Amino acid sequence: MKTLLLTILLSSFAFSNISIYISHKNKLSKVSNKQIADLYLKKTDNINGIKVTPIDSQDKKLFQEFYKKVVKKNPRQLHAYWIKQIYRGSTQPPRKLSPSAIKKAMKKNKAIIAYDKDPKTGHILLTVK
Repeated sequence: MKTLLLTILLSSFAFSNISIYISHKNKLSKVSNKQIADLYLKKTDNINGIKVTPIDSQDKKLFQEFYKKVVKKNPRQLHAYWIKQIYRGSTQPPRKLSPSAIKKAMKKNKAIIAYDKDPKTGHILLTVK
């Protein structure tokens, strides 16, 4: 019985949703997975003509899950991608902040876009399962 309950509990964490969110002050209302992937790989700095600044989570598990689900890259692939971009002098990866730091930054800058399992602020643009 305890094993079954533990399995159900762990599977609910494993299959939880990730929400991509932005400031309530930003006019962006819809995004696609591809747009988010391109944004976080710094292939673009705007979505539908609206400039946005991606911020990564300092939570290692959330960070890895986000990139696996949305960007379709595992940690090794992501590391190789950024090494190549930095070497070329193209761009740097998004900054990593804690949830509380993201919340503070979002109040100051309406262009910040972030992800979390349970965002406490902002407007949810997309939920990834």
